[in-house]
Amino acid sequence: MSRRYAAFRSPRGVPAFAIKTGGPARPPFSPVVLYGPPIRGGRGDFEFSFDAVSGSGRAVVSPRAQSFDSFLRTLCSALLNKGGGALLHACGLAVAGKAHVFIGRSGAGKSTLARLAARSARGTGSGQCRPVPAAAAGVEVISDEIVPLRRERGRFYVYGSPFWGEMRSAGRPLRLPLGGIYVLRKGRQNSLSPAPASGFIPLFLRCCLNFSKEPAAAAALLKTAGAAAGLYKGGFCFTKKDSSFLRLLK
Repeated sequence: MSRRYAAFRSPRGVPAFAIKTGGPARPPFSPVVLYGPPIRGGRGDFEFSFDAVSGSGRAVVSPRAQSFDSFLRTLCSALLNKGGGALLHACGLAVAGKAHVFIGRSGAGKSTLARLAARSARGTGSGQCRPVPAAAAGVEVISDEIVPLRRERGRFYVYGSPFWGEMRSAGRPLRLPLGGIYVLRKGRQNSLSPAPASGFIPLFLRCCLNFSKEPAAAAALLKTAGAAAGLYKGGFCFTKKDSSFLRLLK
């Protein structure tokens, strides 16, 4: 795990988050989060407690990579949701210094879009789909599955993370202003179609990772969705032939 998340480890001297291995006492199930304070959460193979003020906490996690990754996703989603952001099930691309986020139902093409963008950035048509330095063709894949979105002083920023899907990248730390959010779908040609925000908000909420049933959590995410609607650019249709869709983002 130390190697897996090496790029995202905090510098020495920050408050400690103590992690111990243990369990599971019972099979995994959907995580449950309580906002507290402190923030507490868990499922069959992990449990944690986190003090957002001091930045310290504790966790007991089953010694499996999947369990540890699920623990981190659950904790990060709670922190982002509580702070005016969200951990989105989405594809994120960095183009010309800005982040573009694509949401959609399962099968909409998030992984396909990420692979096409990665090939463009590498300058090859091979299947080597990995994130590349932002300087290469001005394009980088932020993630093909999970995108952290955070609101800071009234403005949204997208962060890099170790949470990936089929491309199985380790990711890298980055922070970029959000240039736009799009509803993704496949088609016969590339196009960007403006659409009312009324359909965007329900889909955005559906793509947010949220494991709390508390009313405060729902209210916070609804507020975030309303603010994010201001950066909704419409429906984004792309073909699976090549990465020419990137021209719509520049």
